[in-house]
Amino acid sequence: MKRKYTLKNKKRFFTLIFLIFGIMITFVFADISYGYKKKEYKMVEIQLGDTLWDIADRYKGDTEIRKFLYEIKKVNRLDTSDIYIGDMLRIPVSG
Repeated sequence: MKRKYTLKNKKRFFTLIFLIFGIMITFVFADISYGYKKKEYKMVEIQLGDTLWDIADRYKGDTEIRKFLYEIKKVNRLDTSDIYIGDMLRIPVSG
């Protein structure tokens, strides 16, 4: 024999559901906004004799150079390390 459940107080039930949903949304957005920081970039024009490695070494700061080089290639959508005189590169700036 199956039991049939009925809500005795619908207002209380929907208030509880709304409260739980609100708390969940608050935690999700608090977590997202806490770690968010807009990235800043510096534009660099490639000069004669520049290599991607030299540019990464010049602007890397405390970052390990290979990681920084990967980030530069990712930001500029480069598949290879080939750069040409007059190209503009976006270089991530740590704040």
